[in-house]
Amino acid sequence: MAQEQSSKTKSKESVTSSKESKQQKKLQSSENGKMKEGVKENGEQKDEIDYDDEALLDSAASSGHKVSILGEESVHRGQWAGQFDFLMSMVAYAVGLGNVWRFPYLCYKNGGGSFLVVYALFFAFAAVPIFVMEVAVGQFLQRGAIDMWKMCPMFKGVGIGNVVLSFMMASYYCTIIAWAAFYLGNSFWSPLPWETCDNYWNKKNICVETNMPGGNVTTTNTSLISNRTVESSVEQYWEYRVLQQTSTISDFGGIQWELLGLTFLSWAVVYFALWKGITQARKFVYFCAIFPYILIAVLLVRGLTLPGAGEGIKFYLMPNITKLKEITVWKDAGTQVFYSYGVGFGTLIALGSHNRFYHNCFRDAILVCFINGTTSILAGFAIFSILGYMSFITGKEIKEIVKPGVGLAFQAYPEVASKLPFKQVWAFLFFLMITILGLDSQVCMLEGLFTALEDTFPLLLRKYKKVFFW
Repeated sequence: MAQEQSSKTKSKESVTSSKESKQQKKLQSSENGKMKEGVKENGEQKDEIDYDDEALLDSAASSGHKVSILGEESVHRGQWAGQFDFLMSMVAYAVGLGNVWRFPYLCYKNGGGSFLVVYALFFAFAAVPIFVMEVAVGQFLQRGAIDMWKMCPMFKGVGIGNVVLSFMMASYYCTIIAWAAFYLGNSFWSPLPWETCDNYWNKKNICVETNMPGGNVTTTNTSLISNRTVESSVEQYWEYRVLQQTSTISDFGGIQWELLGLTFLSWAVVYFALWKGITQARKFVYFCAIFPYILIAVLLVRGLTLPGAGEGIKFYLMPNITKLKEITVWKDAGTQVFYSYGVGFGTLIALGSHNRFYHNCFRDAILVCFINGTTSILAGFAIFSILGYMSFITGKEIKEIVKPGVGLAFQAYPEVASKLPFKQVWAFLFFLMITILGLDSQVCMLEGLFTALEDTFPLLLRKYKKVFFW
């Protein structure tokens, strides 16, 4: 009897203990569920993260971060809402003005196909590794270019240098946007204002019109220009109408009010694009990333169908092996890679910091690197096919038409547009592309600058960010 009673008592105790253990598990699961729901509401993060102990939970709640076994994910930062938002933002940032005018000119200048070999080496061993590293560091640390150096404070000056470079580049882009917008607004006139020499800004005695095959010197007294350098109407429009250059450096001239107004307008567009942060500007980012490719495709198809296009492309890609021995070729390839891919400005770190912690940033970064390189090559085909057409109809050598840097965009192409059928349409499309490429690069550059400063001074800037941007 005693044995039976003891066995019954043990069975009752086991049932009671099992019930208590089940109740404890339910309580623990409900507490964990509440904790996860609270973190989800604060950080808009739906991924479930397992917490190991109460210490981690307390630190997560007090610091405002989600804790994982690999690092921290800030719940105060805006995060990309869509699957392709981060990819499109990097495309909008990396694909810019350097792809359209700088790369084609450098390729022509440094031996065509030979330059592509050097460019490919810098691409593989410099651009891609640094590009991936900056994006990955930003995503892991969830910090901007300055605050990330808390991991090694002695290098904080590197982050400050990134911010200074971003500000300088944003100012540079703003000027180019104003120039492009000026040409864009004047592309509707017929004839185009840079075609003729009878305008108030022209020096008529040395001006050559571009709207006639072979050019047309507007003065009949050839003795007036025998000892002078003849200037095309395109060059005079650029120097005396757009820039309003003076004859001497001691003469500062006046303010170009039209360019000043367009500069303020470009800054206004950037302000409204960053109104609520770049993570909320989805439509602007997608438009700036995709629309330039439509314009490049249109210009490429049109250029390849023009007579003389093959000669222009041949001139663009003709290899010159001897160029590989020149230091300038390697210098130009290296500077173009770093400039085109936008490494070293802190922008990629800022864009990566808005990713979710487990996002596959390696895949996106590699894809953008190849997209950027392909865009440069295609832009070269589009530009030089059109330059080949101009060489065909004017009888000039292509090397006489090609101009370095901004000259290719604001002197060579306006001259080419004057020779194309439906010239106003092609001029409008080209300068619209230049304007958009400048705007998206400027927006992303300033996002990198603002993110770095906001992370460095969170109590000051996050408080007043709502006043200025919301």
